[in-house]
Amino acid sequence: MARLTLPGKLGRRGAAAASILFVAVFVCVINAVFLLLAQRFPVLSVDLTQGKLFKLSERTVEYIRNLRKEVSIYVLAREETFADTSSYNAQANEVFKQFEKNSPRVSLVYVDYVKNPGFAAAYPGLAMKHGDVLVALAGDAGGTGKHSLVKTEELFNYARGREGELAIVSSRAEEAIYTAILSVESERPVRIALVTGHAEYTMDAFTAVLNKNNYETVPRNLMRGRIEPGTDIVLIVAPKEDFTAEELEILDEFLINGGDYGKTLFYCADPSQPPLERIAVFLSEWGVSVEDGAVFETDETRVYNYQPFYAVADYAEEEYSGLLMTASKPMLVPVSRPLRLLFDYRNNYSVKPLLEFGPSTGVRPSNTPDTFTAGDAALHGPFPALALCRYSVINRETGKAEKVSNVLVSGSAGLLDTLAVDNPAFANTEYLVNTLNRLSGRQDIIPLTPKSFTGRGLNLPRFTVNLLGLLFIVLFPAAILAAGLVIWIKRKHS
Repeated sequence: MARLTLPGKLGRRGAAAASILFVAVFVCVINAVFLLLAQRFPVLSVDLTQGKLFKLSERTVEYIRNLRKEVSIYVLAREETFADTSSYNAQANEVFKQFEKNSPRVSLVYVDYVKNPGFAAAYPGLAMKHGDVLVALAGDAGGTGKHSLVKTEELFNYARGREGELAIVSSRAEEAIYTAILSVESERPVRIALVTGHAEYTMDAFTAVLNKNNYETVPRNLMRGRIEPGTDIVLIVAPKEDFTAEELEILDEFLINGGDYGKTLFYCADPSQPPLERIAVFLSEWGVSVEDGAVFETDETRVYNYQPFYAVADYAEEEYSGLLMTASKPMLVPVSRPLRLLFDYRNNYSVKPLLEFGPSTGVRPSNTPDTFTAGDAALHGPFPALALCRYSVINRETGKAEKVSNVLVSGSAGLLDTLAVDNPAFANTEYLVNTLNRLSGRQDIIPLTPKSFTGRGLNLPRFTVNLLGLLFIVLFPAAILAAGLVIWIKRKHS
């Protein structure tokens, strides 16, 4: 029987083409298989982005896997419409999917907002628009159950450019959806009273952080009477006027709580305050003295933007710093007064530092002239930046504290300001929310930091940049072209 044979060149070319076709088909099949596996088993998905933009934190995954109730996430748009709006929306959309993939009690539903106007009509109290996200308990028919609306713009953090234009700088999609789930599943949020009436600072950035983390913040003027029942924390930020004896009595009653204790007072000082004698006596009873002056740092590696009064503080207590996801992230405590601890333990009162300024710090007194230099300082660190004072009711049989109230004292109001709490480079948001969670007995609130869309610069010298540009733009393409030309010529003459 005659056998059909191909010429040598044609046979080799056919084999090469077949090999290339086989490799291409094999790669496509493998890619499709792994795509299906990643959709079926989310743990197989790998997020290679620097900030893990498409992956939920371990704490979030742990929480949603243990949900007690069924929760639905309604995206008020068709999926392709929402995701194709921008790369930012596409990232947020992948985060939504991770909530559903990582919890059997979370369902993700896309609602065609244009074709289904009746959906919005079921929630007459909400001003919804296309692209918003509604988180609701399953079976929330007609909006009668618990639900929380996340506006599209609340999925991101913004910053103003040099010309005043707004630009998206980071994603808070995970934080926003997590907080919404927490708010609909929780029985009652932690309530914080923001004391007013003494020219206090209003820290809008920190208030926003508290609200995002399922805290209920309400302003409270103590001159109008006692603090409302159900309040867990009282926040006082740098008052410029002293409290009256009656107001301090209200604070005492709040902390004693009818003998049940379990309350927390958070007081923040500031160098701009005048002497406040009654507040000073109140704090001294708890074991802290807020001293005169402003803390400055002489080590330029421990300041923000080379500003000596914007100092970084060290963690002095592992119980609270150990709650951080990244313990190496610094705490910014700007423009702070120095604190002095009056005792460690006395009559069931105990005091300990949580944050501490380093030994390279000093204090500039408030009455110094403009000629003051670091060498003129009489007080030097280390000294406390944030102190925790506690009153404990001790069980005589066990010798352990069974009831506790807390007074948290900061020498700085600036650690609550926008620069500190909205900057993902600092641990202020995570540390402070963790601390308030622990003091108020909350275990379900997880402070989440924004995920930046911007990468880190290489900071290479100009010569290196030029060399890399020459290699990748000129030399490498030229070498590939030359190699291809040589192979073509050799095959042509073989």
